Amino acid sequence: MKIKLDCHHAHRLAVKSMDAPLAWHERLRLRMHLLVCDMCTSFVQEMTMLRRSMRGWGREDE
Repeated sequence: MKIKLDCHHAHRLAVKSMDAPLAWHERLRLRMHLLVCDMCTSFVQEMTMLRRSMRGWGREDE
């Protein structure tokens, strides 16, 4: 198993983590990558904000 992730795989794990819990080794690999990659960290933050916004969308009508 490769320890170092490239950005493509980091994005895939980040999206996967939003739908289901990751295995411990996937979480570790993603966290290690995010420590050194500002671009992927921004991607995760933007995706998190987008998901929160989408969850709240429609609730405003209630």
